[in-house]
Amino acid sequence: MRAQPLTAASDPIEYPVPESHDDPRFRWLFDYWLERLEGRALPGRGDIDPIDFPHLLGRINLIDVSRSQERLRFRYRLWGTKIAEMIGRDYTGRLIEDVVLPRDYRRIGKVLCDIVETGRPHFWQVPVPFIGRDFGSYRRLMLPLAGDGLEVDMLISLIIEDDSAYSEPPVDWPAGS
Repeated sequence: MRAQPLTAASDPIEYPVPESHDDPRFRWLFDYWLERLEGRALPGRGDIDPIDFPHLLGRINLIDVSRSQERLRFRYRLWGTKIAEMIGRDYTGRLIEDVVLPRDYRRIGKVLCDIVETGRPHFWQVPVPFIGRDFGSYRRLMLPLAGDGLEVDMLISLIIEDDSAYSEPPVDWPAGS
């Protein structure tokens, strides 16, 4: 599916992070992404320059989207160094379906496919299933990228850990994703 170019009649792209889970780094990346739309439905990877956000680099993931055998597949092109420290693993170059449990991939895969199909940003907060971490969950803002401005071929995400214990149900926005 291809994203539709933004027009006065199209739905505006809403900031997907609930106020209770916001962080200035999420807002900064979202605003940066919006600035690169330049009248297109979506910015491409070529519009994103890591030199512009050295303060976020260790927390950034890039995920390649490929279409094969009538399905979407997702591969980590970049797994940020801070994320590797947080999680204790580096998944650069790995397919997502190969590094998560099948039960978790059903949910994660659905969310990723929804982002690709809608071309809309997505936020979630999820518990961290790793023992011995000094945080209970992480928050993630994911933004779609399209080299041709329409068909999503990459996802960029910013991940921030929560120091507080995780005690509430997962937040997944937009609702129903």
